[in-house]
Amino acid sequence: MLDSARLLYRGESEAAEPNFNPSYRYLRTSVNGRVVFMVLGYIDQRAEGPVEVWYSGSGEVVRLLNGQLVGTTGLSIDWRDVRLSNPPAWQAHAVNPTQTYVRERDLMPGYRFSIRDDIARTSIAPPTDSALASASANSLRWYEERSVSRPAAASVPPARFGVSFASGAPQVVYSEQCLSRDLCMSFEQWTPPAPAAATAARAGT
Repeated sequence: MLDSARLLYRGESEAAEPNFNPSYRYLRTSVNGRVVFMVLGYIDQRAEGPVEVWYSGSGEVVRLLNGQLVGTTGLSIDWRDVRLSNPPAWQAHAVNPTQTYVRERDLMPGYRFSIRDDIARTSIAPPTDSALASASANSLRWYEERSVSRPAAASVPPARFGVSFASGAPQVVYSEQCLSRDLCMSFEQWTPPAPAAATAARAGT
């Protein structure tokens, strides 16, 4: 799987699309202006739900649970372990305008453990400044999560999530999440174009 991921890695600010393998699932990730196509390695079945484990070509690992970041490996700052306490389900029409839950995370480097984030989730209007590339922002329901961290020095900027309810079940199509005040990433579920469509596009038809 890592060999496949290495073929997909791009370090440029604008990544030329590689030759995608239809057997794999992909995540278009933007990190500080770089675009990286990550490959789904496997799904870790946990009590709290299935965790998607994604790999970059240079070995970084990102773990997502229902679109929420629950672990990283190989980055300059890593969330080694994340524990979510009663996270609310994604709802198209929430009864309460604000939903709250608690997150605890272990942060490296520095061996900072059990950082507590009190998180408030609210619905927001579709943003006009996202890095969403494969869909219209207006086609998704959008949510923002703001947190109060203990200690305050470990606080992170607000997160945003674009969720599709087209199939009935919610799917996080796009998100912006930060590991620290200075390291923020966007994640987008990426469906490669069909080969025929890609060929036609290159031919200008």
